Order: sequence, then structure tokens, then C-alpha cells
Amino acid sequence: MMALGLIIFSCEEQEKLGYEQSDKGFNLRVAPDKNTFDISAGDPEINFTIYSDTRTIDRVQILVEFLKFGAEESTSIRLLKEIPGDQLGATPSINVPIKLSEFAGAVGITLDELGGGDQFTIHNKVLMADGRVYPDTLKFGDDEFVNVENSFFTSAASTSYTTTLAFAVLCPFVAADAEGPYIVTRDDAEVLWAPDHEPVVVAGPGANQVTIKDLFGHPQGYDVIVDVNPATAVATVAKQVAWQSDNFGFGLGPASVQGQGLFFSCTGFLTLDLVHSVEAFPFDGVFKLELTKKP
Repeated sequence: MMALGLIIFSCEEQEKLGYEQSDKGFNLRVAPDKNTFDISAGDPEINFTIYSDTRTIDRVQILVEFLKFGAEESTSIRLLKEIPGDQLGATPSINVPIKLSEFAGAVGITLDELGGGDQFTIHNKVLMADGRVYPDTLKFGDDEFVNVENSFFTSAASTSYTTTLAFAVLCPFVAADAEGPYIVTRDDAEVLWAPDHEPVVVAGPGANQVTIKDLFGHPQGYDVIVDVNPATAVATVAKQVAWQSDNFGFGLGPASVQGQGLFFSCTGFLTLDLVHSVEAFPFDGVFKLELTKKP
């Protein structure tokens, strides 16, 4: 009797969760051929391969939002592309190419307004022929379940559902393009010797390196070398002396910096997260430093 009771309970629980309706489910997997935009290529394109064997999808909406590098909030979510459901299910996959200009136009900006470090995020919204929409919040009796994956209704024994994808805007680093005078727009460590000091960036000494001449403007004139990955724009500062603590009355001698960030030569912007230290000890915390090239 106990075993029978467990079987009955199990069936009731499955009905509550909607398992008996699993034939109403769907699957949708979205695979882009790249996850970045290289703005030096003009109007690059990402090709999305969309996989689904579901024939009951009315349409798929690819929605997009945009976050400007350094901004605190992204744009509102806008419609980027709508795919009719009759294109899905009949074949294993379809290809949907979308250009960078389409991403930009959807959020109300132009290609010229894009810069390194910007990011687009897409959200895939599935509208079923019977009116159901995913992602969704599902209700079973008094219980609510946030449906961010595929819901409890699955088809073809699959819960495959791509909800969001992010695409960074990058530009290859070119040392010659990075050269010139810069303005220090953020110095969280507050070690800049003069507020109006303008460090100068020069190419070298090695390949994919630049030197920031007299970075913090101290009388000693400390230069800082930055290594930059030309493909990803990741900037790395190996430990090196950058300022003099004695100038502030600390009496701790030369101070070093080390850390990592990004250097976008196409827009003339460098951001670094730096650890500062003297010979005796490191200072607590990681401090943001940002430089913007003068127009």
C-alpha cells in the first residue's frame, strides 16, 4: 500500500508541475560564430546559427540592449530581429546574419558612436503558437517558478534554450595610434602630482608595448611601460616604480604599481586597475586609473 501511495503521489506531483503537458514544449539554441565586434573592420557581421526542432513556435524575437563602456546603466531593450516560426523546425538549423550597424541602429546609435569596451547583450524571446511566451513566470497552483531556461515543458527530451548572449566591441591595438598626450580623467589612488599634468604615450620599447612618459607627473619623472595584447586590447603593467611617496611626506621611498586593464587605441582610452606598493608593504586596495587621449 505504501508503494502504491508513493506512485499516486508521484503522478499527482507530475501533473502539478505540468509534466503531462511536455508535448507543448520547445527548444531553441542560438550559436554565434563570434562573440566580439572588431570595429576596425567597418561594419562586421555575426552569423547566428539557430537550432530548433519545434514546429509550434509562432516567432522568435531577438532583443538587444547596449551598454556604453564606463556607463552605469544600459539602454532599454529593443527589438533587433524577428524570425517567423515557419522557418524553424523543418530543418535542423537556420542561419541568421546580423551586421553591427543593425545592432547599433536598434538601440538608436550610429557606428561612429561605438568605441572599444562597449557591449551589446541580446535576449531571445520565444512566442508559441498557443500564446505562451518564454522566458516567463510559470504558475502551478499557489506556486510560482521563474522560467529563465526552458520551463518544465520540454520537447524532444531537450531543455536547450539560449536566453542571453553578450558581444563586446573591440578594436585591435595599434601602438602608433595610441601615441600622444593624455588627460588623467580618474586617479582613485590620488597620487597625481599636479591636477593638470598630461602624460605622453609613445610606442615601444618593444612590440605591442607603449611607454607612458612621466605617468603621475612627479619631479622624478617615472615612466611606466604597458604591455598590450593587440587582439584583445588587454593592457598589463608589470611591477615598476611610478611615483615617489616622499613627495607626499610619507617617507616610504619610491612606490610601484602593477595591474591590468584595457587600452583602446582606436578611441584613445586606457583604463587600469592598479595595486600600489612600497618596498616595505603594499597599500590596501585596487585603484582605478583612467587616461583619455587629447583631441
